Amino acid sequence: MAHCDTHTSPPVLSASILPAPADRRSQAAEVRSLLDEAAAGINAFHTQVLSAVIAMKEQGLHRSEFGFSALRDLLLSQFDFTYNTAGSIAAIARLSGKFRILAKAATTGTARIDQVAYAVRQLDQTPAMRLFARTPFRTPAVSPFDPDILCATPEAMVAEYCAHASFKDLRRHLDELWASIAEETELFDELGEQSLQRLELTPQGNGMWALEGTLSDTTGRLLDKYLKTACPPPRQEDTEAGSEDDSEGLLPAQANRNAEALHQLLAGYGSSPQAATRHGHTATLDLVVDIETLQGKDTGRLPLLEGQPISVARARLLACEAGVIPSVFNYATGEAVELGRAMRLPNASLRRKLELEQPEGCAWHGCDRPVAWTEAHHIQHWADGGVTAAENLILLCRFHHGRIHTTGWSVEKTGPGQAIITHHDGHEGPGGNDSQGCGCSDWRTDHDMDAEHQGTEWDVFPTGLYRSEWSESMKPDLDGMAEAIDRDRALQAMRAAKARCREKFRAPSPPSPIPVLGCPSGRLLGEAPHGNTTQCSSNLPLRFGPLGMPKPRNQPPRQPLPIAARLNQDRIGQSSRRTTGPCHYLVVAARLNR
Repeated sequence: MAHCDTHTSPPVLSASILPAPADRRSQAAEVRSLLDEAAAGINAFHTQVLSAVIAMKEQGLHRSEFGFSALRDLLLSQFDFTYNTAGSIAAIARLSGKFRILAKAATTGTARIDQVAYAVRQLDQTPAMRLFARTPFRTPAVSPFDPDILCATPEAMVAEYCAHASFKDLRRHLDELWASIAEETELFDELGEQSLQRLELTPQGNGMWALEGTLSDTTGRLLDKYLKTACPPPRQEDTEAGSEDDSEGLLPAQANRNAEALHQLLAGYGSSPQAATRHGHTATLDLVVDIETLQGKDTGRLPLLEGQPISVARARLLACEAGVIPSVFNYATGEAVELGRAMRLPNASLRRKLELEQPEGCAWHGCDRPVAWTEAHHIQHWADGGVTAAENLILLCRFHHGRIHTTGWSVEKTGPGQAIITHHDGHEGPGGNDSQGCGCSDWRTDHDMDAEHQGTEWDVFPTGLYRSEWSESMKPDLDGMAEAIDRDRALQAMRAAKARCREKFRAPSPPSPIPVLGCPSGRLLGEAPHGNTTQCSSNLPLRFGPLGMPKPRNQPPRQPLPIAARLNQDRIGQSSRRTTGPCHYLVVAARLNR
């Protein structure tokens, strides 16, 4: 393109400008010098381009003069930028008003645009993250790369990572920022994930089966790790890029149960000694946390699940599950003081006692999850000193177990396999006996909460997910599924209304003709008998007339009646039409015969 001819071309690396091959060290130094110069030139050009695009965006020139609303599309269609470069420049320019420190680091050449572009995309995911990035620290934090630099906000600290750290360290720092503000958000994320998960196994008719579904993060991690453990990784030439499944559909309750059944299968079999192993390990997830952090104390440390930071609230929930091995560390001595805590989970005999006391399954009112799918919940958390005894344990399904760990819920065990589950809005449930309520205006049992939610426009998921439990990051997916389910319900209601209207306004059927009553002898009413009446009934073959009355088949021709007889017939016929059965007819016929 013409606009490229004005730029100075970078030096071309060729064998003629390098030292003799014998001096390999000098040759490597020359290559390094050339590459450093080229990289500096490329980054300098990128900063100029980014500054120009930010200015164009602030003045709205991309719309008014170029006719583009998306900056990336403008850079790709009108200029000769690569896809990744155009995307990074457009992302920084679009969010430059929100993250001015990071935008300045990119436009001044302090940090590369790809690092800054990744950072602004991550910080812009949720309103909470955007607000947290710009909220000043109580005391400025020292940069880990330069002790003379003080960072006033998390965004400034991220800018330091963009300028001095590798991409791996930058990503880990952003994950830690998210985990530090997540708290219960991760628990609500999991509730939303469990409500959206689905699994369908369909026979194809040719001996093959199709498996299609969407799994929650925890279930997906278990499945992914187990498959990697049981099966060797494929060779490079055997790997093929697959396309995502764009299939749409509603969320049947059975598909949701299938997904939960798969989780139980993986969690149970993956931790079994008979499961497939690799280097002696089965498909379990490792949770690393120190006991003080697990108790909720402000230690400045975060729990790690498979090496990734998570919130303390989620760590307390995962510490109750069988598919996760908590490793409790003593940071003062630097040693692992407990691996797994054998008595953290009920042993076989205690588990059997709980199942015998609670054979119907989950303790949540109306939950139909079987007892085999339940988890033992410590009413007083084991990290807080709760004992692993039947008096301190209740069986809950995975969904309701996660709900109990969110703020405001309390559980009181009232007897073997029996518990009162209550919700207290804005505060934790009181200790001790809570069966009479804590006195707050929001004291409601699990049945009260479900009854209030059922039948509303938000009651669309098989798990009974409350609207208040829709996490911010899961809300777009939950909204989309809820709209699809609501649309399907509306269509079904319309079809039912049409069917009722058709039934109500259907044209009436024509009335059935009034049957003509006949005489057993085949004579009309008032007609004189033809010969012996006994001969009529004995010698002539009979057939059934109207209302099942027998009559002879071959009747002689009827003789015309006198006028008086016809009048008498009409009068008696009118009387007979007011009768309701053959008995009345026989009485009238007998009078005429007399």
